[in-house]
Amino acid sequence: MSSALPLAEAARRLQRAAQDAGLALDPRTVTFRPGPFPCYEYVLRLEQAHTLINMPAAWVESDAWQDQLRGPMQRARRYLEQFVPIQERVDLAARGVPRFQQVLRP
Repeated sequence: MSSALPLAEAARRLQRAAQDAGLALDPRTVTFRPGPFPCYEYVLRLEQAHTLINMPAAWVESDAWQDQLRGPMQRARRYLEQFVPIQERVDLAARGVPRFQQVLRP
């Protein structure tokens, strides 16, 4: 089973919905997963924090896609917001800033 919507159009819709929520989505990360529950898989970013997300294909392919995607994208933003400060500390530690080196210790 394949999507009725061209992948480029699905990526455009997802990218637009992500931008409206203040998130970044690289359209090259969008893939279609046919089953058992058809969905689009993609990577969302908020500053340094990022996550892999699956969105039901029916929501992306709907005529009301903007309304369908608004809530899930806002929830994804709230989810990623909690990881931004953590990722910033990890990035500083990886760059060798002594104050943050403890972040990388087991």
